[in-house]
Amino acid sequence: AVIAAVEYTVAEYGGLDVLVNNAGITSAAAVEDTTLAMWNKTMDILSTGYFLVGREGYRVLKAQGIGGSMVFISSKNGVAASPGASAYCTAKAAEIHLARCMALEGAPMGIRVNVVNPDAVLRGSKIWKGEWSEQRAASNKIAVSELEEHYRKRSLLQRSVFPEDIAEGVYFFASDLSAKSTGNFLNVDAGNAVSFTR
Repeated sequence: AVIAAVEYTVAEYGGLDVLVNNAGITSAAAVEDTTLAMWNKTMDILSTGYFLVGREGYRVLKAQGIGGSMVFISSKNGVAASPGASAYCTAKAAEIHLARCMALEGAPMGIRVNVVNPDAVLRGSKIWKGEWSEQRAASNKIAVSELEEHYRKRSLLQRSVFPEDIAEGVYFFASDLSAKSTGNFLNVDAGNAVSFTR
């Protein structure tokens, strides 16, 4: 299905210049309560999904011979562990490291690969409708209705993060504004000390 989607895109639009790798599911459980089924589903969709889409996009960009940009949407949790979400955090860390590996291999061909790391984008997100919001609220010992305010207050800048904030990060990495950037990640999290680059 991934190969067919990439082939269709190339045929329809005459090539590939930018690929945004953005699959989203969540899983939450203490390590001892994380089932193999939960672990595998999280890895299959996030880590393996990003690999399959990234690999096919990379193959096209390499064959075209004119460079290009790939942007992975990961998470603050890819660089900062969170209690009760080991499968999710591990999968997100794998996405970031995969992007770095692809950046390393793609650089000689002008293929740039960078990552945008959001945190708690509640507005417009289907992820926050249902179990994930209940699990995150329980983990933080607050009501679901308090989540947006909780994440806003937790950030250093005391601001909420919105979908358009993530889009601006993607635009930066997709465009020539970042022509000299590869293997990097941009945290779009209103400031979170645990996810500072080290």
